[in-house]
Amino acid sequence: MRGSWKKVCDRRGSRSWDEERLEHLINISHKHDIDPYELLESFFEAEKRNTARCGSLKIVVRERANDHAIFLLTRETGIVSQVSIKNILWENPIKTKRVYSKLVDCAQHFIKAHTPPSSIIELQKGMKKVNLRAKVTEKPETVLRHSRYNGNRVSLCVAMVTDYSGSIRLPLWNEQINAVSVGDELDIKNAHITMFQGLLQIVPSRKEGGLIIVEPSKPADIKLTIHSSVY
Repeated sequence: MRGSWKKVCDRRGSRSWDEERLEHLINISHKHDIDPYELLESFFEAEKRNTARCGSLKIVVRERANDHAIFLLTRETGIVSQVSIKNILWENPIKTKRVYSKLVDCAQHFIKAHTPPSSIIELQKGMKKVNLRAKVTEKPETVLRHSRYNGNRVSLCVAMVTDYSGSIRLPLWNEQINAVSVGDELDIKNAHITMFQGLLQIVPSRKEGGLIIVEPSKPADIKLTIHSSVY
């Protein structure tokens, strides 16, 4: 992630004011699910008091030199990172925060664009390796079709699955049809998004995809995994 959005930021203007160290802080905040601005403020605090905390991280000044200080970041599991930051960043906090804000905006745009979809409303034709949790809300009658792979007759039921954001069609083939019921909550694994008759549908990969019933409409003691059929 870092290298890609860093290149985007480089194209937007010349690099100065020790952006590389600031970018490192943004990457740490993203990796540890911490607000990037809170992390920067914690570094300001650590620079003054030699130590500070931010979420699960502890920040300690390990060494000071004439023009920089070395900060050690740790958490319960051990060392997270060690970063050397020039004193100029603390001497002009207004400029530092202005540059940092621009870098955060640049990173957030990239992260958002490359974040896998987590709801139906985010799905678009052509997406691959999609993982989604949704409930089966419709299951119409089964029809017979001929497989495009081997010409054999197969059973098809185009169900509808729904989450909080919307609905999408889910083709069920052969043994999948009887295994899935209306009301089942499914984890749909490694699927791709296609368009058929003007409507989007989510189709688990034939080789690596699958459906996992995580909350059945009827009581069950174990999760049921249904692998994709060859259709």
